[in-house]
Amino acid sequence: MVWKRCRPGSAVCFFLWMLSSGPTVEAYNIKAGPLNLSLGAQAGVEYSDNANNSGTSPKEDFGFIAGPTIGGGLALPIRIGNSPEENLTMHFGTGFQYRYYLNEGQQTTFNSPSSLTLALPLHLGEWLVTINDAFTYTDEPLDSLVAVGVRRPQQYNNLGSITGMRRFGRFALTLVGQRIDRWAPQTPSTEETIYGFSVTPAVFLQEQFSVFWANSVGLVFPKDLTNRSEGLNITSMIGVSGQITPAIAGSVGIGFVHSQFDPVQSGTSTNTGSGTDGVSANIGLNYSHPLRPNTSHAISMFYTPGVTATMDRSNYQTSYGVAYTISHRLNRTLTFSPMIGWTHSQNESGGFQSEFDMLLLGVGIQRSFTRHLSGRLTYRHQERSGNQPGQSYQVNQVTITFTYAF
Repeated sequence: MVWKRCRPGSAVCFFLWMLSSGPTVEAYNIKAGPLNLSLGAQAGVEYSDNANNSGTSPKEDFGFIAGPTIGGGLALPIRIGNSPEENLTMHFGTGFQYRYYLNEGQQTTFNSPSSLTLALPLHLGEWLVTINDAFTYTDEPLDSLVAVGVRRPQQYNNLGSITGMRRFGRFALTLVGQRIDRWAPQTPSTEETIYGFSVTPAVFLQEQFSVFWANSVGLVFPKDLTNRSEGLNITSMIGVSGQITPAIAGSVGIGFVHSQFDPVQSGTSTNTGSGTDGVSANIGLNYSHPLRPNTSHAISMFYTPGVTATMDRSNYQTSYGVAYTISHRLNRTLTFSPMIGWTHSQNESGGFQSEFDMLLLGVGIQRSFTRHLSGRLTYRHQERSGNQPGQSYQVNQVTITFTYAF
């Protein structure tokens, strides 16, 4: 066992021993008609050696966490006109946390991430039309690309979309209109609204595998016009999507992109108007396969040019990275899950030459004590290295939480 290698009497030994023995935990749902709920409570402690995410004056902090959690789903029959009954589905997950830190004092916040998703599929003639809205809230700096010198950067995202799809045998046509709103009170230069429209014909070679030709237009409207400017993205791409092999799923495409951004309105800004024309590629792949009966691993990679709202004073960027995770059941109640991830982002809009790399290492041990009670010990290390002053820092964070599901 892992805990037997610890130094006797150490706190780490105690928690690893506590997480390595005891009965199992099973999820318990509350059902009331179309409503499914999972109610719980969470308490724990957290330590960070660089709570302010600073590369020049890091500050240690130790905090206590407590609060309720709630998650669930709702499915309601909806009738519109003469269309058949469809289910309006809603999924949500959130909670409220009270945090008290020795240096920063008390804080209250929603669990991160918090999410609410609404989906309404409708059959209009031969078309399947889906109305969708997804809202997310995050304040976790270890998952944020913009968290420099900010303790817990708050970010709000809302995606509303209407998708229409029609099948013609093996052929299909998909039309999408969407609006994305991003708010970030502590990093206002990343706030923006994006309107997107796309037309995608596809050929299904198999039921879950298709060859597509995606054509899209995006209109970008930043909130802070002193650092960023309004712009236009046009993309035409050919690729494959779906279950590529029994173990690999995702999308790979290559095509042409045109991006054009106006000059900023502030005379003090170094970010001038710029544009680009050239080859574009998008990769979003996931490989998952069991190594042995109690062990599984997954590799995911992405390459996304033309990304917005992830770097300060940048209209659009290229981002790419890879992540590798393992989930191993040491026994029927104890799960060990290490991971490693790397991301690179660089500004492509000219003027402000900025780029950085983000490395994230983590390991978690989850232990089930009873049918309702579980515990988790996690360690995370993050390094950010950038070519601009103040962009580089390191963070080590240890969190111990106990969750009770009613």
